[in-house]
Amino acid sequence: MVDEFLRTLEQGPSFWAYTLVAGAAGIEYVFPPIPGDTVALFAVALAVRAQLHWLFVYLSMTVGALAGGLVAWGFGLWLAKHEGRWPSFLRSPSATRALDAVRRGYAEHGGMYLAVNRFLPALRAFFFVGAGLSRMSLGAVILYGGISALLWNAMLMGVGYAVGNNWEALSDLAERYTVATLTLIVVVVVGIVARFVYDARRG
Repeated sequence: MVDEFLRTLEQGPSFWAYTLVAGAAGIEYVFPPIPGDTVALFAVALAVRAQLHWLFVYLSMTVGALAGGLVAWGFGLWLAKHEGRWPSFLRSPSATRALDAVRRGYAEHGGMYLAVNRFLPALRAFFFVGAGLSRMSLGAVILYGGISALLWNAMLMGVGYAVGNNWEALSDLAERYTVATLTLIVVVVVGIVARFVYDARRG
């Protein structure tokens, strides 16, 4: 699928290229395995070659990312409005405490969570689902989600223009960043779980 996206970006009409960039940036919030950044970086490489206009590439990535985030937020909001229909294990005391903790976190730091979502590959959708579960307002979601998309995409454009149209180098940089970020996330999660288990045993 990704190869087809890239061929269309390079060979297809510009309008469809921008549409595919926006779609890839948005659909990764619905189907996280879709590598939206890979498509975006290829579009940046084409912009460097002047086959696509850099401003339209930037806007396509940003609009697509925000639209996809709003879909995930809407899903979380729908879940929040139908808690009574959740499976019993999601309404258990432990699950309820976890959900309360998520809501408290979003009440205190929700803007920050959404502002960093684009910088955390594979986890982006969960930030917006959490915002929906916490009933975060649409305006706040658009504001902070938009800021995140604008900053991340500006970084992608900057990296693309610094590296040039060397697609292999861009792809390698993206892969290294993803691996490093996911490794850091795993370490943090393991640390949190270990602390929780340690505190539980002491208690």
